[in-house]
Amino acid sequence: MKKIYLLSLLGILNLSCSESYQEIDPENFNSKIKGLTDIKTPQELIILYNNYPKNEARPQYEISTITKDVIYEITLIHNNIPDDSLLSEKIIMTAKKNKEVSWSVLKILKNWKCHNDRGHTNWGTEICN
Repeated sequence: MKKIYLLSLLGILNLSCSESYQEIDPENFNSKIKGLTDIKTPQELIILYNNYPKNEARPQYEISTITKDVIYEITLIHNNIPDDSLLSEKIIMTAKKNKEVSWSVLKILKNWKCHNDRGHTNWGTEICN
């Protein structure tokens, strides 16, 4: 009985700490990159997706990659966004490198943090005000 109670409690705690994500359909981006052979790294791929304006301040990115054969999970965290409400944005992309030539994106997830007093300060999908 104690084991069931403990497992239930751990399950509830795990769910309450989990992040929510907005899932984005990758088809538009796949159409954009179809046939491009000059994207050499997963980092280049996710920066191209993020499409941060070149005339804005230099973005503060953290990029990490996990590789499983030809499948990559790429995470981009853009910190200190110059915005009144939005503080940080996270994009998690799952992509496949096709025969060392081109890429196809399988999944895109996105969430963000708001500035203090502008909404949630943990990773989530609620609107910042």
